[in-house]
Formats: sequence, structure tokens, C-alpha cells
Amino acid sequence: MPNAIDYLDWRGDIPLDFDGFNEVDGLIVSKLTSLDFTGIVPEDGSMRFADALGEYFKRFGEEDRRLGVLLPAGTVTMAKKLLASRRFAGLVISDYVNHVDDAAAEQFCALTALLPDGSRFAAFRGTDDTIAAWREDFNMSAEEAVPAQLDAAAYLERELRAFDGTMRCGGHSKGGNLAVYAAMRAPEELQERIGEVYNYDGPGFRVTMRGDPGYARVRSRIRTLIPQYAMVGVLLTNDAGYQIVESCETGVSAHNGFTWQVRGRRFVRCPGFALRSRVYAEAIRKWAEGLDFDERRRLIDAVFDALESTGARTLTELTEGKIRKALTAARDLMSDGDERALFTGSMELLARSYLESARRELPVIGRFRRKQD
Repeated sequence: MPNAIDYLDWRGDIPLDFDGFNEVDGLIVSKLTSLDFTGIVPEDGSMRFADALGEYFKRFGEEDRRLGVLLPAGTVTMAKKLLASRRFAGLVISDYVNHVDDAAAEQFCALTALLPDGSRFAAFRGTDDTIAAWREDFNMSAEEAVPAQLDAAAYLERELRAFDGTMRCGGHSKGGNLAVYAAMRAPEELQERIGEVYNYDGPGFRVTMRGDPGYARVRSRIRTLIPQYAMVGVLLTNDAGYQIVESCETGVSAHNGFTWQVRGRRFVRCPGFALRSRVYAEAIRKWAEGLDFDERRRLIDAVFDALESTGARTLTELTEGKIRKALTAARDLMSDGDERALFTGSMELLARSYLESARRELPVIGRFRRKQD
């Protein structure tokens, strides 16, 4: 079955004025943030997408390539087809920001697409290959707001104030979370001009947002899509509801939006999550409930301080030898008895939660084991 890249082959000749913007278009525009336009697209200005892509090719070549552990190949192929399509003819991108701060555990990237139908789309990048980005993701479970969320809110407000028309926003993975956070934190007078908020398999929030006034005002416009083999979109709390889509891959590979199946102008829906995803989501939920926010923060600091002590800046740079070095560093960092007890107890809690979840989903396994015992 075709995916979002194939979609451009057989619907790319249909202008947005004839067939309006849809959820597949949203993923395509969101994925443009995977391309590094640093020094190409200005932070305060615009550029024709055709020119920006030409400069990108001069710098990085025209071959599709993996852009990190969680950024698979496909974006360049998609960008070429987008450029050749009538649907996105004359696309302009503007206000490109790409900021990584290792010390602050911050990774933020965004751009705004000026669409042929006169609307705009603020796109936020998901987690990239940097260790700082992954640390920030984990910090979402322990902090009220991480730096990238605050950056996203400021970015969207700036874009809304600079434009008086409809502004959609969205992102894949962490980018989806940033889009939701930015929309809910926009001033009330600006929220009226926010269109759909697309969250493509992004994690939720550490606590329920039901009582938040800003969230309540945009909740009906949030479109959250999660693959049936979800491992990211089921993390933390998601109050807006979601729809489950079909992927041609299983496990973590299903997080890749290019594996999601497309029919017509939408992604193919599934009736429910796959078994392994249900077990994983329940186990992670129970594990998180067993730790308070301070305990989560201490665990995150210990693990990522150890990873950074290897000298690696990205996950790709974490060789087997460096991972072994990180484990030794983690042991040293947790030399305090209370810290070791916290780490050991946390791992035991996770294992116990996973087994309990698996037994609930597969009661026959529990009966078989009891019979064997």
C-alpha cells in the first residue's frame, strides 16, 4: 500500500485550492524540518523552497540518507517530489530556527511554510540524533515545561503576530508535542486564528491538561495520529484523543511516518493497537506512576550524565565501547547507596510492570506458567 511519498505521485497534481489541505499534507510539510537549512533559510525572512533545496543539495548532495538513529531516509525523495508537484507549486519557507544547547539539554528546530492556498504552517522538528535532544525528551516526564516547548510557544506566537490569516501547525514525534504545547500557550486572541494542530506520534504530557484553559480552547482542533505499533505516541498523558493508523512496519520502525499507509487523502485507520504496543504502554504507565517527579529527574540525570561523559554528542557516535564506558560512569555516578537503590528499584519496577501487563493481555500465558510451576 502507498505512503506519503507515493501520495505526491498521484495527488501532487491537484492544487490545494481545488482539494484542501489534509493530514497527509501536514506530515509532508512537518518532515521538511528534517532537512538542515542552517545558513540557507534566514531566521527572520523567507526563501523559495526551490532555491533552498538547491542550496541544500550543493551542501549535502542529492542522495537520500539517514539523518540519525531516528531520522530514516526518505525526506530528500519526498522533497524532490514536493518540488515537482502542482499541489505545492511556489512553496516558500521562512523563519528557520535550529538550536541545540548541550548544557541546557535543549534541541529545537522550526520553520514556517507559506502554502499556495494563502495559509501558513508552522512545522516543528522531532527528536534528532543529539544526546541533548534525547535528554530533553526524557525530561518531559519530570519537568513542567522543557526548553524546546517554551521555544515552540514563542515561535508560534511570533508567527501569528506577523501574519493575519489562518496558521496551522504540526510536527512528527517530539515535534507533535511541541505543536500542541505552542497552540495551547498562544494568547487567547491569537488562538482564534490557529487551524488544525497536527500531532504525528508525539508523546503526551506529564499530567492531564483537561483543566488548562488554553488547552481547552484548542483541543477540538488537535489531530493526533499514532501507528498501531506505537512506542512514542503512547508515552505520558494524551487528553485530546487520537486515531490509530496502519504501518507497514512493526516495533520502533513504525514510528517512521513514511511507513504509514495512505488511501486517498488520509492515512488508513486501524481498530486498535497491536498487542506488543498495549503491553509496552501499560508497563511504562505503571512504571512512571511508581516514581515521583524528583526520582524521575535523578534517574534521567544519572543516565545522561554517563552518556555525555563518553564524549559522544550524538547517538550515532555512541559506539559499543563508549556505551560500556557510559555504564561504568553510571555506576560511579550512582556510588551513593540511595542512588543505587533508586536505580535498582526502578529497573525492578519496570520489569514487574511489564510482566504484569503481559499477563493481563495474555492470560493464557499466566495459566500455562502456573501449570508448569
